[in-house]
Amino acid sequence: MNAGFLAPDASSTSPSELVVGPTFTGFLDRVAPGGSAETLTTAAAAILGDANVRLNAPSNKTGLVVGRVQSGKTLSYESVIALARDNGFALVVVVSGISNPLLSQGVNRLRSDLTNADKLGWNFIVNAGSDTLDAGNLAATGHLWRDPDTPKSLLKTTVCLLLKNHGRIEKFVAAVRDMDWSGIKVLIIDDEADQASLNTLGKRHKLSPTYKQLLDMRDTFPHHAYLQYTATPQAPLLVAINDVLSPDFVRVINPGSGYVGGPDYFEQTNRRLVRVIDESDLEMADDPNGGPPESLLDSFRLFIVGCAAVLTQSEPTTRSMLIHPSRVTAPHATFVRWIRRRAEFWLTALRDEEYKAGIRAEFLTSWTDLRSTDPDLPSFEECWAAIRFVLRGLQVVEMNAREGASTPVIEWDNTRAYVLVGGQALDRGFTVEGLAVTYMPRGPGVWNADSIQQRARFFGYKRSFLGQCRVFLDPQLRDAFENYVEHERHMLDSLTAIQNGSESLKDWERQFYLDPAMKATRQSVISIPMIKVEAGQRWIYDPAPISNQKAGEVATAALEHFLETTELEPSQFEHLQGVISVQRALELLESLPNLAESKLPNIRGLKLQLAKLADNDSEQIRLFYLRPKEKTERTVTAGNTVQPFQGASKNYPGDRSLTDPDRITLQIHKFAVRTSREAVPFAEMVVPAFWIPERLAGGWLLEEGGA
Repeated sequence: MNAGFLAPDASSTSPSELVVGPTFTGFLDRVAPGGSAETLTTAAAAILGDANVRLNAPSNKTGLVVGRVQSGKTLSYESVIALARDNGFALVVVVSGISNPLLSQGVNRLRSDLTNADKLGWNFIVNAGSDTLDAGNLAATGHLWRDPDTPKSLLKTTVCLLLKNHGRIEKFVAAVRDMDWSGIKVLIIDDEADQASLNTLGKRHKLSPTYKQLLDMRDTFPHHAYLQYTATPQAPLLVAINDVLSPDFVRVINPGSGYVGGPDYFEQTNRRLVRVIDESDLEMADDPNGGPPESLLDSFRLFIVGCAAVLTQSEPTTRSMLIHPSRVTAPHATFVRWIRRRAEFWLTALRDEEYKAGIRAEFLTSWTDLRSTDPDLPSFEECWAAIRFVLRGLQVVEMNAREGASTPVIEWDNTRAYVLVGGQALDRGFTVEGLAVTYMPRGPGVWNADSIQQRARFFGYKRSFLGQCRVFLDPQLRDAFENYVEHERHMLDSLTAIQNGSESLKDWERQFYLDPAMKATRQSVISIPMIKVEAGQRWIYDPAPISNQKAGEVATAALEHFLETTELEPSQFEHLQGVISVQRALELLESLPNLAESKLPNIRGLKLQLAKLADNDSEQIRLFYLRPKEKTERTVTAGNTVQPFQGASKNYPGDRSLTDPDRITLQIHKFAVRTSREAVPFAEMVVPAFWIPERLAGGWLLEEGGA
């Protein structure tokens, strides 16, 4: 990249031609967090460079930008917008938020940050098309940027912020449709792109309203890039490759060192931060006429102690608690009542010597709990002295649109302690400042992986106070989050490999590591045929007979080479056994002609599962080579398959019983194959059969027909 301001008639934004000008420099200096300049510069240049918006030809690339929940995606697309201004983009459209509070949150943030980066560089229009003046302002943008003699001081970039609602987008499209946008570079940001943007009516051969309006918007601008920002990219990755919103390229943006995500909460060594709500408390949480669950009071006490610890600091920051009991609004009022009454009771008890000692003991227990994960927590006496001030300033807010009222907009500077109670309004896209304690007595619902992950508002940049964080979850939801950690890791590793390699996103065979109980996303948006496979707790092998003598000879030679380099010893029933690495098992599979290119879902899922486990050097496979001294034969069945296993007899338990309960088991069967009992065998056949124990089992969602 070059330094300086790029004239508005620049023809391309390919990586080598990008320019860092005063807007992007101002963004790095006055908006970006300390130490993030290099990362933001590299990522913004890669994203805008991949988009490669040209003026000498139509441009309409779709880019998928993947981050983590609460990881700084807004900062990323703000940096891309700043760089886009330096590189001659006249118009930026940000489609953000499916509710007014989310849009308001995004508007305030974007207006503030971009203005800090370049005070005089922008025109902001919210829900463009709603005002009669909007069309004139947008037309003026095109005229000024198209004229090569326009003074630089007048070349402002217009930023249109739209609610992700088909009616709002339709009004914007109506305002710009009849204007001439040739010679004008446009950037479209679709924030939370997996939500509401995609076609939910595709399986009915119709276009859903928001999807249709987004297509109309894209058709309006001949030179544009469409960037999909999301932390849960499953849905955009599973739309048909020829869909306009199917991404052409992907960029994975990695969070900074202060970020806290799934592994910090849900991997084995970190489970002290996560508590399971027991069944009796879940029943109490569903009873509006009863008292509050004890786990709710425990979580509230922990939150109050954490807030008190913050007040002992010279510059206290905001702390929040999130209560998410249900997506429907009725239970929210119950939790608000419970929390407010408990706060009032504690305030009263602190002034009453009869109750004060008991309350002090309860808070001491909570302080001890937090101290176990935060050794730097201020002393109990310091926290105890501050608790009454926390309770006096506490704001408890019901976050929904009950009875026609709009969802409240939080002014985070009003106090230092908030308890937010809500459901859908607190899901995707909503930022809860200083979130320390989460109480979520809600199950995983229909087990859509992306929806479950978007509930994780407790992720974010909170490394400095992670020891004071606690998450209380329904046990099934806890399990779902644990499963998602592996799903996300595999998905991001795959996307990063595509980003850094030669394979394009369009050519990538879709494959997701997914717990068998989970679905990747809502079925209505999936238009790529997918197959779900479970690799574990059953024998996995290819039952198709070998095709001919030549293939049998290749398989036999491959097996002989494998056995020559494998240490085996006699076992029961005249078999041979040994222990091999997962990598060696994969090499055997790839050396057998009928398995190397197999498109059977079970074999594809098996290979993926073994490849995933191969990185762990501690995992080994128990190998059985069955009946090496016997010349056995198998007959092809009427269904054109071969049954490799020998059944049980008086002195033999049967092949299927030979497994290692702690390891993956690999049985190698070798026999001659014939078309009937009377026929002469036509080939030698080698059949590897795998058994994966429950602790290593995994589910896979695979693109149908993939290699």
